Formats: sequence, structure tokens, C-alpha cells
Amino acid sequence: MARSHFQILAVQRDLARIAGSVEAFCGANQLPQATCNLMNLALDEVLSNIVKYAYNSPDTGTIDVELTYSNNKLMASIEDRGVAFNPLGLQMPANTGPLQSRKAGGLGIFFVKSLTDSVVYERVGNRNKVTVTIRVPSE
Repeated sequence: MARSHFQILAVQRDLARIAGSVEAFCGANQLPQATCNLMNLALDEVLSNIVKYAYNSPDTGTIDVELTYSNNKLMASIEDRGVAFNPLGLQMPANTGPLQSRKAGGLGIFFVKSLTDSVVYERVGNRNKVTVTIRVPSE
């Protein structure tokens, strides 16, 4: 099992560091670029929402990300100490009618679910934990 852990501040400027860390992890474990790209897209969405909504004031929180590769599965566990929030409890917004009349936002978790094989949320003590899993195609 391969594992890598990193921590960032819950600020927009730190999000760019994640993509490089994911790329390095995928490269070290010889994972397909397509799998790496999917994980980067999913992480960008999850982490962006944490930065926007988890903490009451900017620059007060951190986000822990752990990447794991085992049994042809690439997993990312994302944890924060922000406000308790289960993104999987959201209802799919209405997507009918003219674009101008639709409410903006609310599709992020559905996007992440469409990119990945599994998304799990749990509240562990005072931490939110989201785990996303992508099956890596065997060659």
C-alpha cells in the first residue's frame, strides 16, 4: 500500500499545491494519467467547498488530505475541523426551465460523484471526513 499525507491552509492560494502532490503520487505509483486527472478534479471541487464554507473566518483552518493506493483503488481522505456538514445529504437541484431562472451552485457533490466510484462522508469527533475512491483499471 502506498500512502501520502499533506496539509494545507483552508485558503484559495493553497489549493494549487494539491494538484502537484496528486501528480507526484500518481507518477510514483505508475497510475494512469486519466485516473490522476479524475482525482484532481474531484479534490478541487471538495477542497474549494471547504475553503468557501467550512470555516467562519478566513485563514483559521487547515485541511488534511491523505492519498492511498491499494488493490487497484486510488483513495483520497479529506478532513477538516470546520462546521459539520454532510454534502451527501443535499438534494439534487432542479435542472429544468430556462438557465436564467435556475439557482446557481449546488451541483458540486453530484459532479464529484459522477467522477468517482465512491464518495463517503462521516463526522469523526469534531472533524468532517470525505473519502473519494476511484478504481484504477488493470492493464
